[in-house]
Amino acid sequence: MTESEKLRRAELDKLKTLTDAEMQELISLSPPDRFKKLPNAFTLGVVNLEQAIANLNDGAARSKHAYQNGCFIEVISLQLQYLDYWLRVFWVARNQKGKIFEPDDKRSFGALLTDCERLGFDPGLVKRMREFNAARVDSIHKYLLGSIRYEQLKVVCDDYKGLTKEVQTYTASTVGTPGR
Repeated sequence: MTESEKLRRAELDKLKTLTDAEMQELISLSPPDRFKKLPNAFTLGVVNLEQAIANLNDGAARSKHAYQNGCFIEVISLQLQYLDYWLRVFWVARNQKGKIFEPDDKRSFGALLTDCERLGFDPGLVKRMREFNAARVDSIHKYLLGSIRYEQLKVVCDDYKGLTKEVQTYTASTVGTPGR
């Protein structure tokens, strides 16, 4: 790689938003293992790509803001949605039948997790996601029944902090192909 290519890659790395052309340039200037190709977003059930990307990019900041402001149900709900998204990526890439998610798919998180487990998803992460889901159901769905004080929801958030990133990293490294 020439010095000018290294400088250009560093320049592109610093940009917060990239055009399609800049992204393609960054990919071409990067090592082969830096970016991964994943299934087409529409195969995951995405109905509006621009909005889905905006929501994915916005979700982490929203989750952090919600946590800082004590809105723990929001944090748990966003974490569930991110986990669901990465399980969809895994399932579409691994189901070997070319099946996709229809936009109106109503599969529950638990059913999707079981489907991914059957397709070889990491057993340790499956166990942690099952524990998270049980904690989510026990806390959020039973909150108004008095089974938990709202402040105790923070424990659920803290106990499973980082799980989404682990699932994302595992999924991308397992089913992603080099992005060149």
